[in-house]
Amino acid sequence: MSEVKFNVAYTTDLLIFGIDSRKNANTRSLPKKYFSILLVKRNKEPYMNKWCLPGGFIDNDETSLIASSRVLKKETGLTDVYMQQLKVNDSLDRDPRGRVISVSYMALIDRTLLKDTLNEEASWFDIDVIEGNGTYIVNLSNGEDIISYEVKRNDIDIKSEEYSYEIERKSELAFDHDKLIIEGIMALRDKVNKTDIVFNLMPQEFTIGELKQVYELLLNKKLINSAFRRTIADKVILTDKMIKTGGHRPSILCRYNEERNK
Repeated sequence: MSEVKFNVAYTTDLLIFGIDSRKNANTRSLPKKYFSILLVKRNKEPYMNKWCLPGGFIDNDETSLIASSRVLKKETGLTDVYMQQLKVNDSLDRDPRGRVISVSYMALIDRTLLKDTLNEEASWFDIDVIEGNGTYIVNLSNGEDIISYEVKRNDIDIKSEEYSYEIERKSELAFDHDKLIIEGIMALRDKVNKTDIVFNLMPQEFTIGELKQVYELLLNKKLINSAFRRTIADKVILTDKMIKTGGHRPSILCRYNEERNK
């Protein structure tokens, strides 16, 4: 019997999502929220100096989850956060170095827990998705670099009950990471509609107004106040603390009702 040779490499790609809060020029307005993703700039070929998702090769003694957790700790210093496997990416031409199969994960973090400085090659990029009829223009910006690309959504697969996405206008991102990002954004949006996943992006305490802003960012649409309050009524617990923002009346601080999952 001839010896079986293995010539496939396995990597992990990590989509680290967070919410940033910045003061508005209008002092009477709430600080504006921004949906963001952490990218790193490659310092070697292939794709030298191109932005990409954090990731790396999976060691022989690691699972894909352990490898992704290692990458997360390296980039953010955090360990105990929400992580979910998204998919296995095995396109034949996804890496010019050879046959590389990647397992992509999504991590949701509370950015208030982060240290002030990132690694020199890392940067947070704001996410803006402009939606058309089955198309999406994805714009990523860190204040200096702007990355833009266009995506087409294919018809739903009746077997998997999932949409697939094609890159119509490719970006300057390395590898196939533009496709992985739109898939991650849509996977997160789907879970926001069905679960309490959004609270992994929130600080320990927050106002209803802040929570509504985050929902609107992730769902990419405006929400009616009364309907939103009914939706989250049993998801939050009111504290006895108040906070004053801008020129508004003080708002009650809330926290996530963890009893919902017990």
